[in-house]
Amino acid sequence: MAREEQPGSPMIHKCYTRGMLCGRTHGILLRSVGWLLLVAAPLNLLPAQEGAAPKGVVDLNGHAVDPFHRTSGKVIVLVFVRTDCPIANRYAPTIQEISAKYKNGAEFYLVYPVPSETSQQVKKHLNEYGYQLTALRDSDYQLVKRAETRVTPEAAVFSAEGKLLYHGRINDWYTEFGRSRQVPTTKELSDAVAAAIANRPVVLATVPAVGCFLPDRP
Repeated sequence: MAREEQPGSPMIHKCYTRGMLCGRTHGILLRSVGWLLLVAAPLNLLPAQEGAAPKGVVDLNGHAVDPFHRTSGKVIVLVFVRTDCPIANRYAPTIQEISAKYKNGAEFYLVYPVPSETSQQVKKHLNEYGYQLTALRDSDYQLVKRAETRVTPEAAVFSAEGKLLYHGRINDWYTEFGRSRQVPTTKELSDAVAAAIANRPVVLATVPAVGCFLPDRP
């Protein structure tokens, strides 16, 4: 899927019996072991499928990560993206701007939930768009479900205790898929993060996002 570039444009032994019996038994044992190895080979000896999606929430090296217990006392913000979504890609500067603005009070994570996307693809994507945020893979949709996410890009703001305070669009830049305003007129994500950091109620708990749907989302 091609990226959009201009604002406002559409769009894995020993034998202990007599000699004769020993030899005969030994042969039977060897044949039995051989058959067992043949049967077991497909189950245990074949290499794992290369590039198979990891289970659970992991970093790009495959290590398990729990963003809700990684940084104590900070608001947690999850921004769901995918490498091939033109809308999510156009939001890269905005995502980085918001994360930089609130870095002292909130911990931002980029979440890549599409199982078919490899760590290598994600690393390339991070480099291509100049992202400096911690990236996570969520191929089991654990974070997706917790954040009630449906599309990318979509954001979720959690309190330091892990309570979902806001989920939905970043702003109203896109009115529908393929159509965007010249400039956004709202800033839902920024407002929600600011309120959460200040321990104030978040006015809007959710606003539907416009973007690329997640495959096989339950």
